This record gives sequence, C-alpha cells and structure tokens, in this order.
Amino acid sequence: MNKHLTERKCSAAGAAVIAGLIVLLTLPGCRDDAPSNVDTYAHECDHEHEEAAAAPTSRIGIPPSVRQNLGITFVKAERRAVRSVIRLPGQFEFRPEARREYNAMLSGRVRLAVDQFQTVAADDLLFELDSPEWHRVQSGLAEAFKTCYCCLPELDAARAAKKENETQIEFLEQRIGRLTEAGSRDVELEAELSKLRTKAPRLEAQVRAKEADMQSGLLAYNVLLNEAQSLSGVHRDRLEQQLEPKEGESLATPYWSTVDRIVVRAETAGVVNQVGVTNQGWAETGDLIVETIDPAALRFHADALQTDINLFEDGQPGRIVPPLGGSIDLQDTIDGRIDVGFQAHSEQRTIPIYLVPDRLPRWAKAGVTAYLEVSVNGEEKPVLAIPEAAVVRDGLNKVFFRRDPRDPDQVIRVVADLGATDNRWIEVKSGVRAGDEIVLGGVYPLMLASSTTGEALKGGHFCGPDGTFHEGDEH
Repeated sequence: MNKHLTERKCSAAGAAVIAGLIVLLTLPGCRDDAPSNVDTYAHECDHEHEEAAAAPTSRIGIPPSVRQNLGITFVKAERRAVRSVIRLPGQFEFRPEARREYNAMLSGRVRLAVDQFQTVAADDLLFELDSPEWHRVQSGLAEAFKTCYCCLPELDAARAAKKENETQIEFLEQRIGRLTEAGSRDVELEAELSKLRTKAPRLEAQVRAKEADMQSGLLAYNVLLNEAQSLSGVHRDRLEQQLEPKEGESLATPYWSTVDRIVVRAETAGVVNQVGVTNQGWAETGDLIVETIDPAALRFHADALQTDINLFEDGQPGRIVPPLGGSIDLQDTIDGRIDVGFQAHSEQRTIPIYLVPDRLPRWAKAGVTAYLEVSVNGEEKPVLAIPEAAVVRDGLNKVFFRRDPRDPDQVIRVVADLGATDNRWIEVKSGVRAGDEIVLGGVYPLMLASSTTGEALKGGHFCGPDGTFHEGDEH
C-alpha cells in the first residue's frame, strides 16, 4: 500500500507542471470556450479555419503574461528551397586584411596614444617613437645636405672659370685674326692664346669633378631621404620641403630636420586588439607596438565534404543562418556569394567554402558559429516552409500553432500537412500563408494545453488560478 501511495504521489507531482499550464491557458479569456470568440473567428477565416475553430482546443489565448511565462517566440513562414539545400556548419573569421600590425621601425622609447580595445579612425595617432637611430639618420641627411650645398657654389665657380677662359680665347682669336688680315702679327697675343688653350682642359676637368661630387652628394641625399620616408612614414616631398627661415636666420630649413620623433598613425579604422609594450617602454627594431582589427572585415568559413565538391562553384548564392535557440532571430540571415577554396584538406576529406557577407548584423562576430546554406539546384521552385522545430507530435498527428493575424493574443492549432524537409525547415502544404507567424519557442506547453490524447490526471486536483496541486478528492 505504501508503495502504491508513493507511485501515486510521484505521478501526480509529475503531472502538476503540465496541468498547471493547462489551467493557466484555459482561464477565461485564454481559450475560445466563450461562443463570442468562436463566432468572431468563424466570421474572419475560411472554411478550413472554421473547422479548426469548432474544436474545443483549436484556439488558445496567449496574453503577454502567458507569452513571457512560457517563453513563446514566433517565426514567420517563408518561401524557400528545401529539397536542394545543403547546410554546412562553420564560423565567422577575420579576413587577412582585417589585421594591421604597427611595429617599431627602429629601437627607441615608445609613447603610446591608445589603449587596448579603443576604437580608432584612419589617421588617428597610435604612438610616437623617440629613437637615437632616427637622429643618426638625420645626421646623415645633414652631411649629405651639406655636401650638396657646398658643392653647388664650387660647381658654379668652376663653370664660371671655364666660361671666362672660353670667352678670353674667343676674344684673342678674333684679335689675332684681324691682325693676320692686316698683314701683321703679335707674338705676345699668340703666346697668351696658347696659354689659355692649354688651360682649358684643366678647367673642363675641374667642372666634371665638381659635377661628380654634386651628383654623388645628391644620390646619397636621395637614398637617405628614401630611408627617412620608410622609417618616419612621411612622404619625401614633405621631408625635403624647405621651411621659412626663423627669425635671425638667413637660410631655409628642411622639414626632416624638425622631426624629433617618429609619429605613427592608423592607416585604416579599427579597434586596438593588442598593445605590445608599456607606455614609455623601450622597444627593439621589429617589435609589435600596436595591432588593430577591423571588426567589419569578416568572412564565413565552412567545410564541405570532398564528395560534394562538384555541387559548389564560385559565385553561387549562399545564406548564413544563425543556430537555433538563444536570443538570435532565426530569420536574421545574411546573404552573399560563395567562393570555393583551392586547396582541400587531405586528412579531414573536406573542401573549404567561404562567403563574404553583404551585411553584418549584431550577432556576426569573429568566432561565432552558424550554418551556411547553399541551394545546389538553382531550378528548384521555392515552397512555403516553417522551421521543423515548430512542429510537434501529438499522438498520431503533427501540429503547429499559427498566430491569429487579427488577434495577436491568440494562436490557432493546425494539424500539419507536411512535405519535404532539409532537417531545419519543412514544407507546409496547407494551413498557413507566407508571412504568417508560427510559434517556435514554447510550442510544447501549447501542445500539452490543447492535446486531446493525454491521459486524465489522477490522484489529486488543482485549486485556484495558480494550478496548485493537492492530493485527494476535489473539494
């Protein structure tokens, strides 16, 4: 007897939760027991819906409090391909160009201007580098600049001397020519002309030597300017720009001589992902100082079986769909075009499939897992479908619950007339139209509340609107 009593208590307690839901959902106003509700529904719907309304559990009231307590969520019926869809698990990952590394181009002391996870825009200051090696580069530029500056007047002087000698030779040649025409001769003039002609090769050589020195100085200066451009990130046109002389100075100053620190700015917008040194810390050449990532530069990576490789091709339309459950809307999908990888995985026997999203919803983050749907038969006609998770079995029937479009606080139990499935979406042949809202979350409590096949509860009764269970006969 004690054993029988224990089993009866366990059975009654286990049924308490189900019956509590039934009591909650069958309160006045939550079901269509009142004739007025049945009449209204019959007036608004077609003959098929009239038959559903005639059943005592075909309509269930779901006011906001019930939706909240039971966790009821909805998804819209949509037209989509079902038979030819291949679904591949995968995850979001950063594209190669999403990462930008900013390294120390020279050893020196670093002054950081950003913190980790800080959002930066293009051309924002990242850090400054105070490097002794940079100052040595400036010293080399100064020497090369001095060489060019000093060679220029020497070259001008050599050219002037050569020009003067050529002018004197031309003058003496004209005088001696006139004397010769007059039948006269001046030995001294001829000697002076000979002396000037002998001097000309030496002056020519001096000009070429000064030109070589000038050319060598310019080459060294240009090489150092290119090095300074690479190290500082400042274009050489800006580096060699001549600044206005300061007060009390007569010569212009090149811009490179005023750069006392190397300033590094963000090339593109992004988020600071990593900081490699502490502020005012010392960094060696090549050390990572700051790494930024563009959160929007994402792609989806899935792997398909090598046996299906002929079903995929570049440019095929694909769709990224979120996993079931959680706070992500099942229909918050992302469309795009797929790219088939050029190298397969020999051990896993898979081929990579990539899709660059056309847009990025909030839930699309690097590392988030989802599914890639690809319709491998472009000629398949879309059919009306609902999520397979919205369909539950009640005895021999499969049912789902459609939200009343005229009364959002009621759902209608529909015996499912189903077709093909891709194990996530299933074709519905009747009882629903595109855009109708179908219950996804909380479908099982609704099924229990409207089921006509469950066994009668025994061993107690429920009192009050809260559905409290009590053993014994009903009071």
